[in-house]
Formats: sequence, C-alpha cells, structure tokens
Amino acid sequence: MSFRPPFSPADAAAEHGDASWLFSEPAQTLAYTSSRVLIEGHPVLLVVHSRDGDWQFLHGPVDEDDHCRIVTLGRAVSRDPSLLLVADLPRGWRAYRSMADGLWFRDPSDLPLPEPVRRRDAPRGWTHWLANSSLPSPWLWK
Repeated sequence: MSFRPPFSPADAAAEHGDASWLFSEPAQTLAYTSSRVLIEGHPVLLVVHSRDGDWQFLHGPVDEDDHCRIVTLGRAVSRDPSLLLVADLPRGWRAYRSMADGLWFRDPSDLPLPEPVRRRDAPRGWTHWLANSSLPSPWLWK
C-alpha cells in the first residue's frame, strides 16, 4: 500500500491540465509548512524553493513553538492563491513579503533576510529548526 496525500480541488484541477496551475511540479508534490500557517492561519510571508527542489511555505523564521507540517502544493495554493505568483521561483531562491497582501520580493536564499521578516531572536531558520527538532524519525523530512 502506497501513501497518497490528501487531494484538494486545486490538486484535481492541476492534474487535469488546468492552465491556471503555474508550478512546474505536480499539485500533489509535498511541501513543508509550519503549524502556524496550516493550523493557526498565519499568512505565508516566506517561500523557499531549496536547491534540492523542496518547497517551504512559512510565516517567517520558525521558532521552538512552531511545528513542521506537510502539505501538498495544491492545498497550499488553494489556501493562498497568491502563492501562484512565486511558482516560477528558481531552485535556491526565496520570496518574501511583509504582509499577506504585500508584494513578493525575491533573492537567492543564502542571503540574510531583511527586517521585518527576520527577527533578532529567531533561530537560524528552517534547517536549524529541523536539526534541533524532537522528531523520532528524521526520514519524514526527506
């Protein structure tokens, strides 16, 4: 039995050739998000397209009270259609904005985040959070 992630209306539209799907990856592609975005409803203010092709949809740098969640690209877009504006983000780049309806700014992901997205007291970001998480099975992340 193979794992199949939950399917959203956006997933279905993308799978059937909907021209509005702008990501090069299928809508069922799994992406990382945070509990603050997925459960608490915080807006996505930071999108990272890692060098290995993974997508991360975050409210900003994560902290120890946040928890990693997995979501499909389709579900992320159905919750926030403005993510389609960054669907062409190259690998190794990120996009960020200061508020939910703000303009997206883009740059290589190895540069420091500008204020107000970066917090002085925040850990070093998602990689640091994953490395220090208390998850029993690190294979869940990759």
